Amino acid sequence: QGAYSAIFLDYAKNELKWESELPYPTSANVRPWQYEEGRYLNLVDNLRTAMAQNPYLHVMVVNGYYDMATPFAGTEYTFDHVGYEKTYADRISLTYYEGGHMMYTRPNMLKAVHGDIAAFVKRTQGGK
Repeated sequence: QGAYSAIFLDYAKNELKWESELPYPTSANVRPWQYEEGRYLNLVDNLRTAMAQNPYLHVMVVNGYYDMATPFAGTEYTFDHVGYEKTYADRISLTYYEGGHMMYTRPNMLKAVHGDIAAFVKRTQGGK
């Protein structure tokens, strides 16, 4: 956490010419968890409802192969159970990258993620 804070604060001060004594948290305070201990957060019902209400909603999931912060198999399980109709699966894109939870900190993965997100937006914009 210290390294990311230091990099950002250096950027803010030297590039953006902005200084503050406020702390810079590198992650949100997500406690207390609102799900059963030892289980992952399951939002499949919420996502299914949103996709049913908006037939133009597309979802792109970015996965790091070595992510130790979120359950890799949980993502695949969740998206395998969003909807039983093919129209749901057709609107979901799972992407995979070398690296962990923040795979985009590696320049080659940042370029790959950027390209995939740009292609996703282009492919899904306008309700197509």
